[in-house]
Amino acid sequence: MKYLLISILSALSLAVFANETIAYEIGNELKLKRDNSQVLYHYKHDAIELSLNRDFLDSPYRLFIDARDLYRVKKGEKIKLLESFRDGRIFKVELLEEQPKRDYYFVELESLKNYLLIQPETSSG
Repeated sequence: MKYLLISILSALSLAVFANETIAYEIGNELKLKRDNSQVLYHYKHDAIELSLNRDFLDSPYRLFIDARDLYRVKKGEKIKLLESFRDGRIFKVELLEEQPKRDYYFVELESLKNYLLIQPETSSG
């Protein structure tokens, strides 16, 4: 009985640590880690509508976003978080490439799980 209780408690504690979420902060730089299709939105309204649609489980057919208003992120591209909206659920981001077509884009918090946080380089000396 004692071993059963210990195993259950250890399994629960591992589940709690595995569910740890990353707290994204303004100024963080992120790099896309997957090849799957991730998008940045040209307009804040599009990102907000998609987020609200997911929250309330509305039909996905009610929300249409013009493909011309999206930027498809390629694997390895980097973004920088500039500003947060809606309690940190929508972020204004800058695409870190030589000459981006727009000054900034928008991304929802749910999409950031496909990015790796880039640790700031510190100079020693």
